[in-house]
Amino acid sequence: MKLQVFNEYDPLEVVLVHRPGEEIDRLTHENMKAFLFEDIPYLARMQDEHDEFVDEMRDRGVRVLHLDKLLRDLLDGQPETRRKLIDQVCAAEQATGIAAELHDPQICPNDVLVGILFKGLTHAEYAELTRRPLSSGPVGKQFILRPIPNAYFSRDPAVVIGQSVISCKMHFVERIRETVLARAVLEHHPEFKGHRIAYGGSDAPRDDRPFTVEGGDVIVLNAEAVLVGVSERTRLETIEILARRIFESGRHSRLYGIPIPTERTFMHLDTVFTIVDRGMVVWYPGVMEQVKFIHRYDSDGAGNIHRADESRGLTEILSDEFGKEVTIIRTGGGDEHYASREQRTDGTNILALAPRVACTYERNARTIVAMEKAGVEVVKIVGSELVRGLGGPRCMTMPLRRSSQASG
Repeated sequence: MKLQVFNEYDPLEVVLVHRPGEEIDRLTHENMKAFLFEDIPYLARMQDEHDEFVDEMRDRGVRVLHLDKLLRDLLDGQPETRRKLIDQVCAAEQATGIAAELHDPQICPNDVLVGILFKGLTHAEYAELTRRPLSSGPVGKQFILRPIPNAYFSRDPAVVIGQSVISCKMHFVERIRETVLARAVLEHHPEFKGHRIAYGGSDAPRDDRPFTVEGGDVIVLNAEAVLVGVSERTRLETIEILARRIFESGRHSRLYGIPIPTERTFMHLDTVFTIVDRGMVVWYPGVMEQVKFIHRYDSDGAGNIHRADESRGLTEILSDEFGKEVTIIRTGGGDEHYASREQRTDGTNILALAPRVACTYERNARTIVAMEKAGVEVVKIVGSELVRGLGGPRCMTMPLRRSSQASG
């Protein structure tokens, strides 16, 4: 499959998702904050909501790939990749002592292994799996491998820019395995053979911590320019390295770094800013209208990167990049009270399925009215449980291919 994303609004053709699974049921009142959740979702209803979201995309002609199914394909067909993946996961969790048992398909067949990769493994489960406990250490329900309940936010582990992949580096250690799993599929699954990982590949260990970057902070403006949030989770130190790799790998030659508040509610740029068509954006005014400065990185075409403080404001930059005056749709219709409420329920985290066709949670009523007044067809989905992890439709999708018919 040819990977291709030259903007945020061309018709979506192929997307990667992860359906919430047993990892969600690992959340408790005691551990939910550590796993970056504000509440405990009801899994059965959460899965129903996710299925309805996937059905909406499929009904509009989008091919939807599931990460766990791709992983199962990979493990079935590539024993050496299976071994390396287990080693990487165990090393990241400082649990190398269990790798030998997980390597053995008689002890841990692939369907069981895929489940463990998402829901983790407790000491009691390890003892049941292997018929023996670990020789030392705690027992019972304590985790040897932690679960990854944020995995349904498939936007963050990787992002396609142009025709290259950025394999992201998560800020919180609780999310590192999401990147490991997505990278394994993107590097080794036959579906993605022949493309290039421009940043963060397994052969580039220096693209690692502290150089963190997450997909929710990366927004593709057009075939030449990228917008990146400098946030709690994407460090300024990463930006120049990222710019160099993006410029080397394709047609892009401009990158704008936009600082946003390092607060939980504004964890990524796409929680306060998204694009629904060329020249039309949805943004949360409480953040986007307070942007004080913007870093700009340019390529001279000879491998040199020039950094400068941008003299233009964000509105002017967007108008220039879109080639037309930008139309701004404000979260909550611009009402400060409702903007704050709907920002909390991801009213700004919009997924464009096609130009002026965009998906959001039905509960963001004031933002929906503002979008419809601007001429956007709004695809409304239920998200009472999905929203509890603080993420919306854009967070839950990794676009792999968009049609180029509307590129600009």
